[in-house]
Amino acid sequence: MTFAAFFDDAALFPPGNAPMHRAVAEHVRRRGHSDRRYAGPFICPADDLTALIAALDGQEIELSLRGLPTGPVPDHVTLVAVEVDDVTERPDLPDHVAVFTERPWGGSYTVPPGTILKLRCGGAYVPSVDELADAITHCVHHQQRFKLTAGLHHALRSDEGHGFVNIMAAVVAAQDGKDPAPVLAASDVSAIGIDTDRLSRSRDLFLSIGTCSIDEPLADLRHLGLIS
Repeated sequence: MTFAAFFDDAALFPPGNAPMHRAVAEHVRRRGHSDRRYAGPFICPADDLTALIAALDGQEIELSLRGLPTGPVPDHVTLVAVEVDDVTERPDLPDHVAVFTERPWGGSYTVPPGTILKLRCGGAYVPSVDELADAITHCVHHQQRFKLTAGLHHALRSDEGHGFVNIMAAVVAAQDGKDPAPVLAASDVSAIGIDTDRLSRSRDLFLSIGTCSIDEPLADLRHLGLIS
């Protein structure tokens, strides 16, 4: 499925800044809804792990930790990923735990073996179309997996920022040996070439996005007819 587990739940982070109990309750609620198929793990700062455990009150959750764990993780919390700033080697974690390492724009997009590139598309700095195209070209050329976070609230490019469907289509364009920049810059659906079968090819490399709202991007996808 094209958008399976594509939207990592970053409700705790700006601009959403949801309180812990509300963010956890909403994440758990979604597990009982058909939209659960689109949701990835719950992202939580390592410093807030104790508060998360208290809010869960024994309920199970898949967790992506922002930072490295400083103590044991209880059995009802499944640590599936950690997100760390620029590192030179993979931290000593079980093999099943994905390690995302964030890199700045304009530098090297090569990451240590056993880790996955993470790039930030919003917040204090929004990358240009050319910067994003260069990163995509690098990832496709080197078969390097990546995730993106911040600023990707909508499926299509707009004055508010990049569109995550544009990015998926741009990855496919690069896989086909084409320049991804025009696809990233397009705001017209017909210029992007939206097709779920084609877009699904991007998921080999483009793993997920972090978003403080999962409902908002899903509404965009429904409007475009890409999900039911």
